[in-house]
Amino acid sequence: MKPSRREIEADIQNNHAQRSPCVLVLDTSASMAEYGRIDRLNDALKEFEQIVKSTETLRQRVAILVVGFGSEADYLGGYWMSADEFQAPMLEAGGMTAMGEAMKLAHHAVEEFRKELDKAGITYTRPWIFLLSDGGPNDENWEAAADESRRACEAKRADVWPIAIPPDADGTALRRFARKDMKVYSLGADADFRRFFHWLGKTLTAVSMSGPGDKLQVQAPGDMVDLEV
Repeated sequence: MKPSRREIEADIQNNHAQRSPCVLVLDTSASMAEYGRIDRLNDALKEFEQIVKSTETLRQRVAILVVGFGSEADYLGGYWMSADEFQAPMLEAGGMTAMGEAMKLAHHAVEEFRKELDKAGITYTRPWIFLLSDGGPNDENWEAAADESRRACEAKRADVWPIAIPPDADGTALRRFARKDMKVYSLGADADFRRFFHWLGKTLTAVSMSGPGDKLQVQAPGDMVDLEV
């Protein structure tokens, strides 16, 4: 059974620990079937599931949401899940690249979750949205969605991490969804999804142990950056 809004609301009531919301916005367009990328991404997601479930801090403090996008965008595996209940969805490649629609879903879910946490008096670090794509958006009005996403980031309501999957990712388009000073990070020529998700597990552990407004030196893929969480 997929997690529902009611279940995450119950989790909030039962667990008052600070939360670190994390959204994975994953490209499942037809091109992801090339070079075995969708299969390797699925394998890496399963490893990520084991990482978050085996780390007590993540189990208690991290909430995860997955949005997939091909010709359409949708929540995969259900609504927000606490890390201890996270189940890696099985991704299938097909269709176009509805990136704008996917990012609108991601930000909408973040705002809903923020309201639930505020209502319960639970603190949280700034939500992180990881946008992974091997191409560029081709849905209608994606530019408007990108502008909305950037405004949310500049208002410190979320941070978008643009992650390019080589060899054909459109870094310029990916960057439009993030702050102007945010870099686009590449998975490298080998598109090592496993390395990325191991980094994410380690980084989420550090972030989830910080307090809202703390500044951490985060080892980002390829660079050291200062991020206010």
